[in-house]
Amino acid sequence: MSKYEKQASSWVYNELRQRIEQLVYDPGQELQLVHLSQELGVSRSPVRDALLRLERDRLVDIFPQKGTRVSYLDSAVVLQERFLRQTIEEKIFDVFLDYSLSEKERLVLISNFKANLLSQETSMRTGDLISFMHYDIEFHKLFYETVGYERIYKVVQAHTGNEHRIRLLNMKVENAMAGVYEEHMNMVAAIESGRKEEARNLLAQHFGQLAGQIRGLVLVFPSYFTKKSKKILEEGNET
Repeated sequence: MSKYEKQASSWVYNELRQRIEQLVYDPGQELQLVHLSQELGVSRSPVRDALLRLERDRLVDIFPQKGTRVSYLDSAVVLQERFLRQTIEEKIFDVFLDYSLSEKERLVLISNFKANLLSQETSMRTGDLISFMHYDIEFHKLFYETVGYERIYKVVQAHTGNEHRIRLLNMKVENAMAGVYEEHMNMVAAIESGRKEEARNLLAQHFGQLAGQIRGLVLVFPSYFTKKSKKILEEGNET
């Protein structure tokens, strides 16, 4: 693959992944190689390479000689991705809470958190799900950036595309944005006042709601989930 094709492949991959994560492409939607090539203005080779990468991410399913579709949401995959993110982020958060900052740095950090909360509130009031999700992600990213663990953040993001889809899908449920916003606001209040144990508990609670969310989302959006996920719901078993 030429240098140009590699660059094109990376661009196509990022573009398609964003569309999948933002639910521009619905789970189960067919993706046609020729159509994508024409739409994105690139040859088929970069698109094919990007789709192979997305298959490794469990975001598309490729059926040889038949076609490609956006992967249905699989509750087991989503829960594993959340486990990965939660396990790492809770450790990062411990480092973050004990990280040594000057008073000026601490004030800047709290200011950044509050600016983020203001942006979340604006997105919530306008009903802008994509924008709210962006600021939700940026909120958590501040933990990693403060302690200099940006590379770990990128690794986590690269392996949690399905968890991202579930988070956004959950935002479509009534009052979900308000709940997330309130949890973030409470975390910032605990961080600002130095209540470390409370902050840890709030983050754990923030992460611990996924199984119940999946159950509700399968009921509201059954066509988005795998048959196995729906069967698990019927049997009343989240795992």
